Amino acid sequence: MTEVCSARVLMFDLDDTLVDDGQATASAAKALFQHYQPQQEAAALTHWQRALKKYYPDFLQAKISASEMRQARAREALQMPQLSDAEAEQAFEYFMQQYIAATQLYAESLACLAQLRQQGWRLALVSNGPEDMQQRKVTAAGLNPYFEFVLTAEAAGAAKPKAAIFQQAAQRAQVSLSQCCYIGDNLANDAQGAAAAGMQSIWLKRDGLAAQVQPYQGVAWQISSLTQLIHCIELDKG
Repeated sequence: MTEVCSARVLMFDLDDTLVDDGQATASAAKALFQHYQPQQEAAALTHWQRALKKYYPDFLQAKISASEMRQARAREALQMPQLSDAEAEQAFEYFMQQYIAATQLYAESLACLAQLRQQGWRLALVSNGPEDMQQRKVTAAGLNPYFEFVLTAEAAGAAKPKAAIFQQAAQRAQVSLSQCCYIGDNLANDAQGAAAAGMQSIWLKRDGLAAQVQPYQGVAWQISSLTQLIHCIELDKG
């Protein structure tokens, strides 16, 4: 796995790579509906995901601001178009507070990051989320000590898979794109996006059955656990 070992900086995605976004979202959506729409609690996650799919792409394409996205998602998910901007913000904040309370890292995340730091790797985090949301998640998960910096799509003015966000990350790390390796769970946005921008990349497919790291469709490597990242780096260094 010489491609990975030739990198100087390892850059990680956040949601569903280090943090279990799925379980936190489900828990927070349920709590939100218990509070605002208890009669629809059984469909809470379905409604929340529908609102995400409807408005999040517009945010990533800079068609709406983070605050407009939050308000629109709250109104759409709760099916309460009458909410004022302040009320919609309050509803979304309620969701976020429940999300933060439910935030959990994957079992191997901290051990992986700690071992990489111990081995001398430089680490950074590059996420498509809004600045405030992602910074709060990073803090809640206790990830700040492991990363030199956190770059979000909102701060960068560009979202994955656009090359601009990867370019900004490399510039901030003061290295070339080819000296960076990106690890994330989304094939198109993370692995293929980083590869197209000029970075080395690894696709973390957590539901994959592969016991060994392997190449995959324009991506240097596919793994099914961050533990495999540790193992393959150690093997190649040896």
